[in-house]
Amino acid sequence: MKVTWSAESDFSSSDDEKHVANMCFIAIKHDNMIISLDDECDLSYDELYDAFESLYNEFKTLGYKYSSLKKSHACLLVEKDALEKKTHYYW
Repeated sequence: MKVTWSAESDFSSSDDEKHVANMCFIAIKHDNMIISLDDECDLSYDELYDAFESLYNEFKTLGYKYSSLKKSHACLLVEKDALEKKTHYYW
């Protein structure tokens, strides 16, 4: 992990200003093992390729699910409109 601070600033500063530092820590849980992501990660090419392939397969699976849900949503909207027309007809 690398943290840097620059003394030069585009903003005017005074002694009573408070500076806030925001940090973000990321961890991935994969097969009951937590891998920390930082600048000094020493994964081999094969490990990176396997992780990429796994993510790509998950992406495709979720894409298929999204497409299916989108079609179902369109069918339900048509059915909803038909039911609304039917109920307005009876009023």
